[in-house]
Amino acid sequence: MTRTPTIAPGEPGLAPVHKRRSHWRLLAQVLFTLALLAWLLHQTDWQALATRILQANPFWLLAASLAYACNLSISALRWQVILHALERRAPLPWLLRLNWVGAYFNQVLPGAVSGDVLRAWYTRHQTGATTLALGAVFGDRFIGLGALMAIAATAFLFGGQKVGLLPQMGWTIALLLCAYAAVVILILSPALQFLGTRAGRWGGKLHDIRLSMAALLRHRRDFALAAIISLAVQGLSILTFWLLARSLGEYPSAAAIWLVWPVISLFLALPISFAGWGLREGLMVFYLSHLGMSTDQALALSLLLGFTILLTSLPGALLWLTLCDPHPGRARL
Repeated sequence: MTRTPTIAPGEPGLAPVHKRRSHWRLLAQVLFTLALLAWLLHQTDWQALATRILQANPFWLLAASLAYACNLSISALRWQVILHALERRAPLPWLLRLNWVGAYFNQVLPGAVSGDVLRAWYTRHQTGATTLALGAVFGDRFIGLGALMAIAATAFLFGGQKVGLLPQMGWTIALLLCAYAAVVILILSPALQFLGTRAGRWGGKLHDIRLSMAALLRHRRDFALAAIISLAVQGLSILTFWLLARSLGEYPSAAAIWLVWPVISLFLALPISFAGWGLREGLMVFYLSHLGMSTDQALALSLLLGFTILLTSLPGALLWLTLCDPHPGRARL
């Protein structure tokens, strides 16, 4: 059945309304970020915080940056596997390049998925449809979050006494698992077939993305391979966290490494702060304070983590400047 858009693409007033909403959303994210950072900085000794960051060991800092660079490189392989499950092909060097570009824009643009949207845009000519490209990128992100969920849940079950020091962690893990399972059920459920015919143009796009994700989840071999790669990618993320803690002379507990950081990473997927700033620092101080870290120790670690990710992602800006769309206008929406 032919889909009938509820709003024509060129309908007057649509773009201004969308822009107004984007501006208000950006303003809310910036204010939320600034408010959290201001509150945290008010609670800590600025001089002690600055001293900790400036005295960070450069060897461990370099090792952390290399670990994050490996994270970006290996996750490009996961993206290629997901495209293979959707019966699409893309050269690994091209995907690696786009991964770096996406990582950079995730750090400098509002929201948590700005870089992911850009990655989908530049692979639409290889998938044949923008919705399929979005489905592949969403699958890439979704499987990565699933690996984090598995690591956090395992660490919670076998974390020992330290886990009991973290307030409401059991409920947090349970809610995250339920939310993730609900998304999987919605993706696979035939109950959402109505999106293709009754929900208008954008509902049709969501339906196409859902079908792409469902195809990936049913392709067991590629899905298993993507899951294994995701565990390696998240292992590198945890390694980055540990290396930065070592650069500050800290020895975080196993609960901090295998449970707190994965849980914080899951929350950073929420588009409620600017590129995760503020939210990451608030959660880091909240959780690590229950594991014996002072506010300035946890805040120094969080800020150093944010700056390391940002600086390591900077080559993505140069790569983006040299990108060109090989087949402009070729892919359908």
